Amino acid sequence: MPGKSPKRVYWDSCTFLGLINQEPGKANNCTAVWNEAVNGEVLIYTSFFTFAEVFKAKCEGPGKPLSEDDDKKIEDFLRHKWIRPMVVDERIGVASRRLMRHYPSCKKPSDGVHLATALALSVDEMHTFDGSDLLALDGRVNRADGKPLKICPPTPKPPPPPPEPPKQNRLFENEQ
Repeated sequence: MPGKSPKRVYWDSCTFLGLINQEPGKANNCTAVWNEAVNGEVLIYTSFFTFAEVFKAKCEGPGKPLSEDDDKKIEDFLRHKWIRPMVVDERIGVASRRLMRHYPSCKKPSDGVHLATALALSVDEMHTFDGSDLLALDGRVNRADGKPLKICPPTPKPPPPPPEPPKQNRLFENEQ
């Protein structure tokens, strides 16, 4: 897409796990957005905290850790050129704590870190499947640029409209 900047999205660890584990109800949209990133249409931002969180087969609740053999694959996976990992620094830590205090639905420090990072980056969208926490904050929290943050599951761009049928030549329409 010459001249057009890629869409900037933030993925939390549940989104990456949905893709890695090909979870039903998650994998198709994650894969579609991932392919948009491969094609240069999307940049995926995340926190380096994600590197620690993506270690088990399920995002919520008890989950079986992924195998040690998969560690290197996961590290390589998170280092693709369309992934932009961000450092968790003091500013993000403090913002995370304040977000958890101000928004009761932001219950876990990990959610606070992901949300604070997405807000600091002023991404176009934050992608998550965290329905009990983060999705409830869609449009209610302002990014660093002052605009509300869209928080949603990964949503691929809509397909292009079908081409219009060719117009018929009306030159001879009135002849009989």
